Amino acid sequence: MGKPAGVRWGATPVFGGVEPGILRPPQHRRRWRWLASLLAATGVGLGFTTPAIARIPPDHLGVWFTTVDSAVLTDPAEAERALRFLSSNGIGRVAVPLLTGGSTTWPVEPWRNPMAVPLDPRIAGGSVAPLLTQLRSRGLRTIGWFEFGLMAPAGVTWLQGREHLLLARRDGGTTWTESPGLERVWLNPALAEVQDLLTALVVDACRRLPLDAIQFDDHLGYPSDFGYDAATLRRWRATDAGAADPTPDPQAPAWLAWRSRSVTDLLERIRTAMARECPGVKLSVAPNPQAFSYRSYLADWSDWVARDLVDEVVVQIYRWDRRGVAAELADPSLEAARARVPLRIGLLAGLRNQPKDPASLQQELDLAHSFGFTGIDLFFYETARPHFPATP
Repeated sequence: MGKPAGVRWGATPVFGGVEPGILRPPQHRRRWRWLASLLAATGVGLGFTTPAIARIPPDHLGVWFTTVDSAVLTDPAEAERALRFLSSNGIGRVAVPLLTGGSTTWPVEPWRNPMAVPLDPRIAGGSVAPLLTQLRSRGLRTIGWFEFGLMAPAGVTWLQGREHLLLARRDGGTTWTESPGLERVWLNPALAEVQDLLTALVVDACRRLPLDAIQFDDHLGYPSDFGYDAATLRRWRATDAGAADPTPDPQAPAWLAWRSRSVTDLLERIRTAMARECPGVKLSVAPNPQAFSYRSYLADWSDWVARDLVDEVVVQIYRWDRRGVAAELADPSLEAARARVPLRIGLLAGLRNQPKDPASLQQELDLAHSFGFTGIDLFFYETARPHFPATP
């Protein structure tokens, strides 16, 4: 989503040792002159010669709201400030968290909340519905972001007594450290109780909130070193591949493929429910690049696209250098996906403790445009603000 693997809130992230510097694509200079002319014509600037953010057509530029390092969802004054900012800067869409931190941001109908996942008590007015309505009234598209997906904070009340729903590592442990002090657990997507929960929450959101789309990210999958709990191993060992390799290595190809299918099955169930209950609401996914998503989170989004399970893909290309961005933009999986569905690029605008230099974001936007990608979403709203001229 939003926040990619490797990004830790309030910390300085490390991104895979990518080398700095890059040779631009062959048509870079011509395309850059066109983009520079467009930006100059808009009069939008960032305090340096060529601005990074243009006032481009509606829905071409978006941001993610968050409940961490931001007060937009908890402070009405900050929400109003955000609304003015978005309207002033040509931002056409916003992803708003709906399931995050082990809580929802809207009051779910009890009969669609079988595990009684609580409402986040910090949410202003007790629901994000008014904020979504205001976004809609200003012409923005609203994306309901199920950020946590199968993930939950360790120790949440609503999972007490439901430990059988949790995935486990080879050593039997069920906790996963997202960053120092943030311990998570993962729900088993193959279990009916888990499928019922996520599907019911999605249906409640898409029927009762003013949304254009529901969005999941890699957290609809789960870390590939999990899946060694009794329930998952029992199902695996009942297959021919499992009989031959009852306790496989986490990266064993057959084991990766088999576990990823349970994630795909869950997505297919959600897709079917949305088609029945709220056919006007799209299903969006915001994964990391395909190879990483599949290998690390069992999220085979290229297969989801090929099977017509999603309406849109927003690929998170969160890097600190041009070489890493360009390498991911050139990956054939992006071209294959955009031949079937709208494909957007998610770029990292910075983190609270690590702002991104405006020139770097300018280069990344330039690269995305040079590869023909015009839809850009920035992670996240608070760190995107300094890259725009109007900050009321």
